[in-house]
Amino acid sequence: MLRVIVVFATVVLVAAASASAVSLEKRHQLGLRLGMWDQITDTRVEVGLDGVETSVESSGLLGGVAYGHWFEENLALTFCIEGMALDVSSDVGVLGVITETSAVTSIRMGVKYYFVPATLVSSARPYFKGSVGPYVGSQSSNRVGLTVVNEKRTEYAFGAQLGGGVDFVTGRHFMMGFGIGYNAMTDFDNPIGGSRNYSGPEFGFEFSWLFGKGIE
Repeated sequence: MLRVIVVFATVVLVAAASASAVSLEKRHQLGLRLGMWDQITDTRVEVGLDGVETSVESSGLLGGVAYGHWFEENLALTFCIEGMALDVSSDVGVLGVITETSAVTSIRMGVKYYFVPATLVSSARPYFKGSVGPYVGSQSSNRVGLTVVNEKRTEYAFGAQLGGGVDFVTGRHFMMGFGIGYNAMTDFDNPIGGSRNYSGPEFGFEFSWLFGKGIE
């Protein structure tokens, strides 16, 4: 993942150095997001009298899609959907095989405020951002033994993210950027993937397509 981040940062800097300032007011954005969340991979294999248990916790990777619309040159409405966590466990015992998977997804709407001095001066646009919305936890369980049982459940929490970053407008139709943020959320009523709360920091970068006529 670190290698991907270094390559992306190099591409952004090269593209930004050769790009000229472009107006964003009244334009739209569709973006793909990829980054790292605060948890790391934790794979465990335990062998006991009851059988073998394997658990793979969150890998730390997150991904998602984003939409943006600039009301003004330095103010944009944002909407994003991000997958934030993944947990897989398998328990092989005398009663059969139990496999569980879980994931946490955030659906947030917010605003992005660009520093006024940077607007239309260069391709680099530093910003503050804030967003709120539901965090959805889903978990499914599959038991294969004398019978086959499938169970699914969904939990909901409310949360917000605050952060900042830099966007690089690399042309009239393309933009790249990276940012950091902190997710703060309420607890799920019941644990998802072994945890009721997934608050924590994240780092991500984004590649976007810009469209709409905007202000010439």
